Amino acid sequence: MFGIGPMGDTLVEEVDLLDPDRCPSTGLVALRSAELARMLPGADLAWLLEQGDPLAADDDALLETVAGWQRMAAWAAAGAARAAAELAERPSMNPDWPRSAGAVAERNVAGEELAMALSCSRMAARALVRDGRAFQGALAATGGALARGEIDLARARVLVRALDDLPVMLALAVQDAVLPGAPGRTGAQLGQDVARALLVADPDGAHQRHQLATRGRHLDRPRPLPDGMAGMWAVLPAADATRLDAGIDVLAQSARALGDPRTLDQLRADVFVDLIEARLAQAAGTQGPCACTTIPGGRDRRRGRRSEIRVTVPLTTLLGLSDVPGELAGYRAVTAEVARALARDGTWRRIVTDPLTGTVLDVGRTSYRPTEALAEHVRVRDQQCARPGCRAPAESCDLDHTVAYGRALGSTSAANLGPLCPRDHAVKTDGGFALAQVEPGVFEWTTPLGRRYRVTPGAHGVVERLGSRGARAETSDPPPF
Repeated sequence: MFGIGPMGDTLVEEVDLLDPDRCPSTGLVALRSAELARMLPGADLAWLLEQGDPLAADDDALLETVAGWQRMAAWAAAGAARAAAELAERPSMNPDWPRSAGAVAERNVAGEELAMALSCSRMAARALVRDGRAFQGALAATGGALARGEIDLARARVLVRALDDLPVMLALAVQDAVLPGAPGRTGAQLGQDVARALLVADPDGAHQRHQLATRGRHLDRPRPLPDGMAGMWAVLPAADATRLDAGIDVLAQSARALGDPRTLDQLRADVFVDLIEARLAQAAGTQGPCACTTIPGGRDRRRGRRSEIRVTVPLTTLLGLSDVPGELAGYRAVTAEVARALARDGTWRRIVTDPLTGTVLDVGRTSYRPTEALAEHVRVRDQQCARPGCRAPAESCDLDHTVAYGRALGSTSAANLGPLCPRDHAVKTDGGFALAQVEPGVFEWTTPLGRRYRVTPGAHGVVERLGSRGARAETSDPPPF
C-alpha cells in the first residue's frame, strides 16, 4: 500500500503492512529504519508506530521512530488548523454584533469557543484559525509541507507570522524562496531566511513594515515559571532592544570586574530590575510636567503613580504559625517566606474575605457603580477574568453585572458582579455567549455551540465541563496548593 499526504500528492514506496515481520518474543512489529523513513504520516504510519517494538529496534530504527511520531504530530497539527479555519467560517462563530457594541476589533468568536473547549488561551486558539486560513490560501504549500511532516508546526508558523498579512504575490515569492530548504533549518534559521528573502523581494516595503511593527511593541505580563520564578517578554524595535542589552551588559560586566560574586546572567537580571525600580521611584517622587513624560498616560498627570504589589496572606502564615502559601496578584501562589517578606515591605491594606466584618457588599438597585469596598471585595474574591482560561488580572478587568443592571435580579452586589476583560465582556454582552453567576464567585458560561462551562476564577480558575442539560461531565481540578 502507499502513503499519500492529505495536502500533497507525493507517493512513497510500497510498504507491506498486511504481513509484517513480528518480533518472536513480543509478537510486535519489527521496526525497520528504511521503511519508517519513507512513510508519510497518516493511518498506516500511526499503525506501524503503535504496533512497533521499540525495545527490539536498533538505534537507527529507534531514531526513525522518533522522527515518525514527529511527522504524525505535524500531520495532526495541519488537520486541526484546517478544521479550526472551517469552524471559524460557520454562522455560529460570526454573530451579528449590534451597533451598541461599537467598533469590535475581532468579530469572529471562534477563538473563545475553541479556547474553552481545548483549555488553551484565546491567543493560541486564534493562532489555530489563522494557520488554517493561511494554509487554505497563499501559504497552501506551507500547509502541505506540514501535513507531510516535512516541517513541524513551529517552522510553519514562522512563515505564517511573517507572510500571512502580506500581498499574495509577495508571500508566494518568499515562500517559494525559503520553503524548499525549510526541512533542514531550525526555526531561528528559517526566520532569518524569511527576513532576508523579504528584503530581497520587497526592499521598498521594509521600512513601512518596520514602522507598522513598531506600533505593536509591548511588554507582556509576568508568565509563571516553576519554583517561584516568572518570565517577562518584551517586543521592541531591534535598535532599542540592542541598546538596552548592551547597556545592561556593560553594568553587569563592570560589577564582575569589581569582584561581585554573582554570575553574569544573575547580574544582568538584577541590573534590569534595579534600573526599573530606580526609575519608578524617581517618577513617583517627581512633581510637575516631567512626571507625565516619564510615565505617559498615567492617571495623575501632575504626579507619577506609585506601583502597588498586592499579596493575600493568611493570618496564620503572617504570624508564623503556619506555612500556608500566599497569593501574589497577577502571578499565582508563592511560598510562605515570600508572602511574609512582601507583607513586611508593603503597605498594609485590609482585604475583606469574611462576611462577619460588616463591610457593605450589596448596594442593591440604588446604584449602578459599586462602592470601593464592594469592587475590592469582588476583585480579591475572583482574582482574574471570569472566562475559563483567561488570566487577565481582575484589577485590569471591567466589573460586569452578570444580570444586566436594571433588569430583574440585576442588582449591584457581590452575587451579581464579576471581573471580565474587555473582550470577554463584549462577547458576553453581544457575541452570543451567555453567562450566569450560580453563586457568588462561580460563573457558568454557555457558548454559541451550546457547550457549558462552570468556572471559579478565585479557586485558581478551576473549570467544570457541563453537559448540554447541566449534567456534570468532567472536572478540571485545581492545582494541589
